[in-house]
Amino acid sequence: MTHLDTLPKVQELINSLLIVLSEKEKYIVENRFSLNDHPRLTLEKIGEKYNVTRERIRQIEKNALRKLSRNVNNTQLRDLTSMALQILEDNGGVVSEKMMVNEMLKLADSKEGIDVSSLKLTIDLDKGLVREHNTIRFRPFWRLVDLKPRDIRKACDAVKKELKKNEKVMSAAKLATHCQEKNGIACANEAFIKSAARLDRDLKVVSDGVGLASWRDINPKTLRDKIFYVFNEMKKPLHYIDISNQITELSFDNKSVNTQAVHNELIRYDEFILIGRGIYALKFWGYEEGTVADVIEKVLIEHGELERDEIVEKVLEKRQVKKITILLNLKNKDQFTKTKTDKYKLTTAAK
Repeated sequence: MTHLDTLPKVQELINSLLIVLSEKEKYIVENRFSLNDHPRLTLEKIGEKYNVTRERIRQIEKNALRKLSRNVNNTQLRDLTSMALQILEDNGGVVSEKMMVNEMLKLADSKEGIDVSSLKLTIDLDKGLVREHNTIRFRPFWRLVDLKPRDIRKACDAVKKELKKNEKVMSAAKLATHCQEKNGIACANEAFIKSAARLDRDLKVVSDGVGLASWRDINPKTLRDKIFYVFNEMKKPLHYIDISNQITELSFDNKSVNTQAVHNELIRYDEFILIGRGIYALKFWGYEEGTVADVIEKVLIEHGELERDEIVEKVLEKRQVKKITILLNLKNKDQFTKTKTDKYKLTTAAK
């Protein structure tokens, strides 16, 4: 039996494991972990049902989880707990709840029918790891039992301080070295820094490294910010429909994305430039606006007389057009003249 076989059966396996509990313990665990379509109830709400204090319910829940933990590795669920431990080890010993679940679901042939609530409880039951709950500062996460929470906090503090000092995104490798050498955090390897940064609400992991979540270029707020983010991530010109699709895929917030609104923003701001049919780029990348003839003219003004292929090469650096379009524009004798040495120059009247 492998994890691929076990994942779709996780709800069934958890329900079988619950047999070791009393009826009261089972009710509490089901309602605290949203099992079998039960809504998650507070300790106080469950306490009202049994006419006991919330602290008493907390104690019963704790004892019930101990029972389940003692028995979990005697079931096929051990395939999933070992998988969770491996994911933690691969990511520096700490992983956000969201990332852990996503990584495990990626290994399934299909996510259909996999009960995430049962999966989360299964991970909680392994004695080799510890769940840390949602707080104002940190998102919920799991850590290896021997990884100290203070090292996570200390690393995140050091990363934030260094980012504020440098005022730019820094690679996780550089930040890891800084944490090890300047702050004495031995566990701070590259994987650990990335994982820890994903937990802290003040930090954001991007393709180039780690930055502060308050920076608009890595945590965009407006539609214009989001377009900039997509260009910076993709690092190439894009069709406005592709930009819209990327914004939707990245799920920055709960706001819907309208393709026409994206196109309007691209037209509205000078930072974006049309370089082909519906294809836009960032102006500071060096692309030129205007007609193809305008771009050829600027190339000849800058470089002087050039051969045909040289002109084509330099125009394509600034615009995404077909080669034939450039060649057809060169035939405009009112603007461009072919010399006796097979080079092109600006027609005198066009200068």
